[in-house]
Amino acid sequence: MSLTAENSPSIAQTKEPSSRQSNDTARTLRIRDIMSCEMVTVTSEDSVFSATKKMSDNNISCVVVVDDEMVIGILTDKDVLKGVAGSDTEFHRLRVSDRMSSPVETVSSDTSVIAAGKVMEVKGIKRLPVVDSGQLVGVATQTDVTRGLISISPLKAVSEIMSTEVLTVDTGASVAEAARIMASNGVSCLVATHHKGAAGIITEKDVLRRVVALRRDPNQMQVVDIMSFPMVSIPPDCSVLSAGIKMDQMHLHRLTIMADNEVCGIITQTDIAVAVRAELARLQLQQSDLTSRLRDIVRYISQDMETLQTFLSDMPTQAQVPGWVSPVDPARGTWPGPAQPE
Repeated sequence: MSLTAENSPSIAQTKEPSSRQSNDTARTLRIRDIMSCEMVTVTSEDSVFSATKKMSDNNISCVVVVDDEMVIGILTDKDVLKGVAGSDTEFHRLRVSDRMSSPVETVSSDTSVIAAGKVMEVKGIKRLPVVDSGQLVGVATQTDVTRGLISISPLKAVSEIMSTEVLTVDTGASVAEAARIMASNGVSCLVATHHKGAAGIITEKDVLRRVVALRRDPNQMQVVDIMSFPMVSIPPDCSVLSAGIKMDQMHLHRLTIMADNEVCGIITQTDIAVAVRAELARLQLQQSDLTSRLRDIVRYISQDMETLQTFLSDMPTQAQVPGWVSPVDPARGTWPGPAQPE
């Protein structure tokens, strides 16, 4: 089954939450709430071709490698892309163990979505197998985590967080050359250009689905043969929340930013996830600072009340001074109000 957005739990995204709601939900939203429980697995002895065929058929970007019921690795579209960039062509002869990422980073189902997102950011990964008591119980992808984070945080315009360095490749270049550019720059897509104008976009998934899974030679295929077009774009003033919803609805991992009919940037799920975590961290710090200030105020008030009580207790009573009326009602311990005329 697919591990992409269409088969992941749906989270309401139409209303921007308040800061307090964001912080409360951020603390309680767990991986179990957003992960996919239907996984596609392979063994380390399976061929890379059969693994990529499963990925293509199920519209997913990774397969978990399981031997003897133990998670030992993960094979992603990026792993396959690196192979293409390194001149791999005999994918049916390569074993999964030759290209998989191992050891693999895992999380438990009780891990918070924020913590899982931080792991992805620090480790530079986009998928996390979910393991409880040594057993694979699900997979959380960057799509899942980003959707979860977007649902709990107010965000800014895409122009403030988009990547402005847009790498391009000519539509007539070979797929192998495009793969090398992506691999060497650590990016997952390139804008395909024709006569200096944007003509489409080529991604890791395009290489996997339309070249590797079909046993085509990447050196004989051109970018124009496999690129996606027309590109899905948004304006720079589009909100990050709206961009995330658009990606989710269209099952995309990135959107181009267009201004004056030119590509001025790209926003990816990674950009959104990083921005959301930063915003949540800012809100939590703000709330922590406010809580600290309120504690200080309460402490100062308590100290003033103790001083006032000590002062009042030391004042002479009616019995000690003839004609003296105490300002404190002994029955209630409060100020009795204006004295009544005799």
